This record gives sequence, C-alpha cells and structure tokens, in this order.
Amino acid sequence: MIGEVIVIGDLKLRDDASRAEYDRLGERMYGLVSALPGFLSVKSFKADDGEEVTLFRFASEEALEAWRTHPEHVETMKRGHAEFYASGHLQICRVIREVGPFEH
Repeated sequence: MIGEVIVIGDLKLRDDASRAEYDRLGERMYGLVSALPGFLSVKSFKADDGEEVTLFRFASEEALEAWRTHPEHVETMKRGHAEFYASGHLQICRVIREVGPFEH
C-alpha cells in the first residue's frame, strides 16, 4: 500500500539475556500493537548467529507514532536496551511503489 510505513528492526540478543522473559514481553507487546488502529502486521526472522530481523507494517506514520509513544511500549523498549539487546538499530521506511501480488 503506497504510504504504508515499514519498520525494520535489526536486533541481536545478549548472550546472558533471559529468553523466557524476552518472549513473554514480546507476546505482551504483540497483544498491544495488534489492537492499535493502523497496525498491519509483524514478522520476525532469526539468523543462525542470533541476529533477529523484525518487520513491522503500519498503514501510516500516525499509526506508527501511536505505537512508538504507547506508554507500555516505551517502558519495554527501555528494558530491551538495558537487559536484552547486545546491538541493533531500526530503519523506518515508507512504501513508494508496490508491484503485485503475482498469481500463476
């Protein structure tokens, strides 16, 4: 969808991070974000070296902003930096062209 916003999160967990707590918080955050107007989807992919790439899709910048500033999400992001992530960065991208879907 033209105007859609994609957030690419490139994150690597610390070796000593609690995976159980990380997964619990992730489930909680998914429950929150999936209820927000304008949230479209999220998918995560994990490499063998532990790097995790997550793609969030939002219908608009306003929808992303609602998620970015959600109070519980803000607190969880702080915990992520302090307790879970060894490294990472986010890229926020706007869809400028879309081709497809293709069917055969």
